[in-house]
Amino acid sequence: MSNEWPAPDHVRAAAQLDATMRMLAMLDDIQHDVDALRREVRPRGAPAPVGTIVRVGVEAAILVAVAVLAGAGHFRPLVTVTLMAVTLVAVTVSELLASRSAYVPRSFGFAQERAFELVDPPAGAPLESDAWERTFFPETEPARL
Repeated sequence: MSNEWPAPDHVRAAAQLDATMRMLAMLDDIQHDVDALRREVRPRGAPAPVGTIVRVGVEAAILVAVAVLAGAGHFRPLVTVTLMAVTLVAVTVSELLASRSAYVPRSFGFAQERAFELVDPPAGAPLESDAWERTFFPETEPARL
């Protein structure tokens, strides 16, 4: 490469092309990320899932029931406020946990059932001991069938 300044046109064009290709590659990566996020987000006009509506309804019913019981019980105002605050914290924590569960892949949700595999050694084969077992009982031989 020569040390001419300014650089010849073909060198400048190659550098601009290289920078453009790097920028297009970064934009392609960003586009893939945006597409993945769009697939995860519910469309704006889409109805809420029935489970969500039922869950929020139950949480609201719990808050109303505690307020009615506190009012009907003629508790002191401090007890009523404390009771409502504890109920609100419990409902908020349950809603937080429920909203976070939407981001857990279904494969992580529950243990998957594994197929039972029975390994039957040949009739004349000796049974091998584990390495830790051999260190505890070095003078014994592995059991044989």
